[in-house]
Amino acid sequence: MFKDFIKSAYLSYGEIASKIAPTFRYISKDLKKTGVKYTLIEYLSLAIFVSLIVFVVELPIITLILSFFIHVVFALILSFIFSFAGAAIIFFLFITYPKVQVVNLASKIDKGLPFAVSYMTAAASSDAPPITIFKSITKLDEYPELKEQAQNVIRDVEALGMDILSALRREAKRTPSNEFKNLLLGLESTIKSGADILLFLNNKAAYLFDNYQRKIKTFSGILSAIMEVYITVIVVGPIIFTVLSSVMAMLGGGGNILATQVVVSFVIMPMISIILAFYISVASP
Repeated sequence: MFKDFIKSAYLSYGEIASKIAPTFRYISKDLKKTGVKYTLIEYLSLAIFVSLIVFVVELPIITLILSFFIHVVFALILSFIFSFAGAAIIFFLFITYPKVQVVNLASKIDKGLPFAVSYMTAAASSDAPPITIFKSITKLDEYPELKEQAQNVIRDVEALGMDILSALRREAKRTPSNEFKNLLLGLESTIKSGADILLFLNNKAAYLFDNYQRKIKTFSGILSAIMEVYITVIVVGPIIFTVLSSVMAMLGGGGNILATQVVVSFVIMPMISIILAFYISVASP
């Protein structure tokens, strides 16, 4: 069904997408790195199609809502502006999504890379061939993104008949992670020169784990600061605010103090907690 949707978008707006494609040529590399199976023109056609659908749907709905409050002519003008802005935002989200997804995938790959290289080192210590070394990564179910990268190399060698050096170079161009790219190119150079693969992987594992420990220490400091902010703002703050606002209310200068207390306690404080929790989740190494 989605393929039919893509096909309809391409047939309807492929010509327009072809004209604007040179402006968005940088998206093409990001699409390949994220594993999207569509060409740049197909992707831009989809972006245009969805943006126009949003515009067409929003226009009558916003006009109808605004017509209850202002004259229908002004409602139509404002709804056109809002609908156009909504369509523009959707198109902007489409063209920024590949880059955001590349960064997200790279982060997930980098998190599992130290452990993956440890698996590879264990496989290399038994004098296993390079393709078997990559098969060891496919056992890492905790890191599906990294597992997929390894499966790409295995597929290129075993299914497409490429030699291991070509497969490594090809995957190095496609991977969104610079660390994994460096690993692939380093392996390629090591194999080509006939150097010791086990020594290379040992050194790489030590380097990655050193970086991982530094990230843990940095995150530990950040977490301590966040904990202090949380205790001050979320735990102590509401108590002080409730006491002060109650005193002000008794003195007659607090206004609608109950509504303020409800907003602070049940809206602002939970929002701050959610934001802090989300930041901790994203920043955690």
